[in-house]
Amino acid sequence: MNVDTRPQYAKGVKLRHEGDGSAMLLVPEGALELNQAAAAALDLVDGSRSLDDIVAAIVARFEVSRERAQLDVTDLLERLNARGFIILR
Repeated sequence: MNVDTRPQYAKGVKLRHEGDGSAMLLVPEGALELNQAAAAALDLVDGSRSLDDIVAAIVARFEVSRERAQLDVTDLLERLNARGFIILR
């Protein structure tokens, strides 16, 4: 994965925000509860935004260094890709 990678959801996967402020990633097998940072990153997954765009948005929203955001977002997307929930293009 590089900064130009444009992640998108796999078929049957979507992000859902709950009324209490929590978020879930709905997948064919069920749902994954997300923390605030993961939900913020996955809000930006649409197939048109690059990894670099997503990282920049996370840095702007949270008090985190660009390096930390890059590592965390990359790790999140790679783990979801390994499970077939995210496609990396």
